[in-house]
Amino acid sequence: MGVYKFKLPDIGEGVVEAEITAWHVKIGDRVEEDAPIADAMTDKATIELTSPVDGVITTVACEEGEILAVGADLVVFDVEGDDTALDIKAEIETDVAAADTSQATASSSGGVYRFKLPDIGEGVVEAEITAWHVNVGDEVEEDDPVADAMTDKATIELTAPVKGRVAIRACDEGEILAVGADLIVFEVESGGELVPDNDSVDESQNAEDAGPTPLSTAIAPTGKGKAFVPKPIKKPSSKAPTRTSNTNKDGAVLASPAVRKRAKTSGVDLTKVKASGADGQIIHADLDALETRLVPVDGETRIKVIGLRRVIATRMAESKRNIPHFTYVDEIDVTELEALRKRANEKRGEDRAKLTVLPFIIRALANVLEDWPQFNAHYLDEQGFVSRFSDLNLGIAAQTDNGLVVPVLKRAQTLTVWEMAEEIARLAEGVRNNSISKDDLTGSTTTLTSLGPLGGIVTTPVINRPEVAIFGPNKIRPKLVLEGGEVKERLVMNFSVSCDHRVIDGYDAAAMIQDLKAQIEDPVFMFLS
Repeated sequence: MGVYKFKLPDIGEGVVEAEITAWHVKIGDRVEEDAPIADAMTDKATIELTSPVDGVITTVACEEGEILAVGADLVVFDVEGDDTALDIKAEIETDVAAADTSQATASSSGGVYRFKLPDIGEGVVEAEITAWHVNVGDEVEEDDPVADAMTDKATIELTAPVKGRVAIRACDEGEILAVGADLIVFEVESGGELVPDNDSVDESQNAEDAGPTPLSTAIAPTGKGKAFVPKPIKKPSSKAPTRTSNTNKDGAVLASPAVRKRAKTSGVDLTKVKASGADGQIIHADLDALETRLVPVDGETRIKVIGLRRVIATRMAESKRNIPHFTYVDEIDVTELEALRKRANEKRGEDRAKLTVLPFIIRALANVLEDWPQFNAHYLDEQGFVSRFSDLNLGIAAQTDNGLVVPVLKRAQTLTVWEMAEEIARLAEGVRNNSISKDDLTGSTTTLTSLGPLGGIVTTPVINRPEVAIFGPNKIRPKLVLEGGEVKERLVMNFSVSCDHRVIDGYDAAAMIQDLKAQIEDPVFMFLS
């Protein structure tokens, strides 16, 4: 017996994934060549996929309603004969070689190089193209920057792997591309010989790891040289649709990946959308109907939300949707703290950074959280546990031209106020210059956000999920208070803390802030802890 892996084929230009809407087989079934095995829905059509071989099904890739990338294993068959895979590879290589020969005959001065979006991080399956540095028709040198790609983990500058002319760009800025999909097609010089399409090179090197197989070269392993072509499913008349709801038998909403992505971005609940697709699926027109009242008016400018701004929007929405926030605010007298800060700055050496109030607040916070570890924690709700941390790795929210960035002050409890000031200045400089490292942006255990001199009387900051709290010092302002029958001017500041009410109670927030208040109002004690 041999093994044949049937990969989800390339079923349309620009299609990088498809939803498996129905299985017609199950593990253990014996199927004949050309027997229907699954229905796959893309943005453009629903396709019936048929078996390219006779064999027994040993593996199916996913459940109905799940999305699969083009080129991923769809079904694994046990097939007769040990040399099947080798026969398939030989047929594919023969067809590719014939195509290359034909193309080389037509063009003896150049070739085509397809630059695919590379695997740019463990677990990364797609990336957003946030910026293009080249246009169609541009001549580029090897290693020239061509695009910026942003994932959940980092923004990467992609460089040209070859010298040539840009013939095709895969998408517009702000669009998402699957890892392994064509990013750029180059026309390249080859000194009189065609530079082969790198899809062919990859396949000849390793048949198991071959990328998405175009329909025109997806050869069935029968020795007949017959190409596999998916059969479009016949659509029922729009006057008599076969479905009356927008869900399948398991209750999952029927919609293409692009419609799902658009609905998620727009915050639309697909279960509440009336479907008009012929098979009961929700289509783009259904979403358009919901947005008719959002047609631009005279004088309106629309700005596409991409890159960092889109990441911020997604994460903030997830935080508010998943975390029951509450915010506690109290007033703190900072008169003594401000006097201490000014004296320290007067006596500082020239090699030391100037002290703001922030390092003192962090010092007091580090002391207090030793007694209140539930605030320096993550709540992993899907796993069902809270992680508390001995180190205070404090995220410090910083505003940039592109949006909010949160560099991390590592092991803040071990630093002096001078060391904190220097490290905060280094992080701020890296954020301003866009030169900050990935390590400086990861690993926070809780967060502090401050608008600095802009201040504000009260803020209600949004928690950085999966953290459980975020701290917000507000503007320092003068206030007249009555002390011992006399009116005196004091400097006061409201201090906010937003908490995840699932794991932190209001009493704990109030008691923790009172401990913090005691240290800030009499700052000597923050250095005696």
